[in-house]
Amino acid sequence: MEGFFALIAATLSFLIAMAVPLFAQRWRTLGIIVAVGAVFFGWLTVEMPVAGSIPSGIGAFLGGLMLFGFAGGVIARFVTLLGRRPETEQETQ
Repeated sequence: MEGFFALIAATLSFLIAMAVPLFAQRWRTLGIIVAVGAVFFGWLTVEMPVAGSIPSGIGAFLGGLMLFGFAGGVIARFVTLLGRRPETEQETQ
């Protein structure tokens, strides 16, 4: 039963971290999300060795899954925004 909960936690940590950057609609929003993500993952890395802290409870495995999912989401949104056609005034009306 504990293995089942571990698989659910791993899946959710990956998918939620991937979904966050996919909500960005503009370049500025993506930049803000990447900056906040860099601060979060930096904090996670620095505080991981401190016993009893939140990052210590998350653990290296789930933290790595979150980082990998976040990076995948950022790359996917970057490519989507890069390939988007510029909007003209006629299309917005």
